Amino acid sequence: MRNVDLDFLGNAPRIWAVERTVAAPRTAVWNAFSDPTTWGHWWPGVASASYGDSPKPYGIGTFREATVGGQRYEEYIVAWDAGRRFAYYIDRATVPIAKTQLECTELFDDAAGTRVRWTIACEPRLMLRAVSPFFRGIMDRMLGRALANLEVFVRRGATPPSPPGSAAVKTTAAARESAR
Repeated sequence: MRNVDLDFLGNAPRIWAVERTVAAPRTAVWNAFSDPTTWGHWWPGVASASYGDSPKPYGIGTFREATVGGQRYEEYIVAWDAGRRFAYYIDRATVPIAKTQLECTELFDDAAGTRVRWTIACEPRLMLRAVSPFFRGIMDRMLGRALANLEVFVRRGATPPSPPGSAAVKTTAAARESAR
């Protein structure tokens, strides 16, 4: 896959954006989004995610890896505005759905909590072109489920993840199910 910068958000062949509001303060939402070790507790399909061997502090140029829906992704951060925005391009994927893909998440204060805007800009491959008419709806449902789970996660105290198979993980999974 091809590396890109934020300019790709304005000139990508395909751009989809969805927005949802989560009843949680922006700081808590940022902390969850910027800590990939928590994603498995609230983002559907995340089996694992981390910054790998990237040194702290995390920011522009940081490597991140994730396994979501059985697919492995390797990503590089291209924007990091603490508390407000981060963006990354996907460098490698088990089954790439695009020749180039940049994702940007932006957070805004909202009377009801935090408004989250998730944008995917890409040069789609055949598989993604085939579902393009439905892709925005898929993103919207995915973000809606994730933010409903995130509300529960934040309400429970947003504690660091427990080892797999522990009671805390099972409790969080049960909370996730009840949030759906």
